[in-house]
Amino acid sequence: MHILLSNDDGIHATGLRLLEAELHAGLPEAKISVSAPDREQSASSHALTLTAPLRIRDHGDRRFSVTGTPTDCVLVALKAIFKDEPVDFVISGINHGPNMGEDIHYSGTVAAAMEGTICGIPSIALSLGSRGREESEFDAARYFVREVLPRWLRAGLSSRSLLNVNIPAGGVDAVRGVKMCKLGSRIYQDVITEKLDPRGQKYYWIGGDPVETSHDETTDFGLLAAGWITVTPLHLDMTDYKAMVHREDLVNAWSR
Repeated sequence: MHILLSNDDGIHATGLRLLEAELHAGLPEAKISVSAPDREQSASSHALTLTAPLRIRDHGDRRFSVTGTPTDCVLVALKAIFKDEPVDFVISGINHGPNMGEDIHYSGTVAAAMEGTICGIPSIALSLGSRGREESEFDAARYFVREVLPRWLRAGLSSRSLLNVNIPAGGVDAVRGVKMCKLGSRIYQDVITEKLDPRGQKYYWIGGDPVETSHDETTDFGLLAAGWITVTPLHLDMTDYKAMVHREDLVNAWSR
């Protein structure tokens, strides 16, 4: 079994290091490779670098960094670095912070897993339920990677599989279990802050107030807040099939 790891927090991120270590412990028979950004690429979505060359640095022990986005990292790994070593699974994470609801459209973590799925490889995005950096916050996530994830991989996933997993931060005892669920929704309150640099030139910072989220325990937001590990299957096909049926008036508007 050959597993490719990536992320959007960068090659030196705590979450990636722990993911690699716990997978080695839980799947000692697997070959594990890493291709991750050389720096943080959070919220890079599914961007591809088309206007600049990509450079690869070998960190030893099958670990490589790429001067690009998470999507670049997975594509370069599959088509160049490990082109002669077929990959069975792509796992992205463990992200420093949750990826739920509409956030999946911005997430570089989810995008890296999505690129694996686009290439026909079953893929999983793993995210932590807090933005902390302390290893103690990853205790439940480490247990999940070492004890639960290997069962999924040994059982096998379909080639078009894309799973988005969010894990509560903190200890194992606080986790109630694992539940399959749908994406929730959040209300964004983004603001643009305008400031001046020391030379008097304007610059802008995208920020925002705390967001409102649903606490409905049928969604990833509600279940994660209630102590559950959430698993949401995602689909590459974004077609709104209901709209195709109910908005025939749009196509029928063409007349001569």
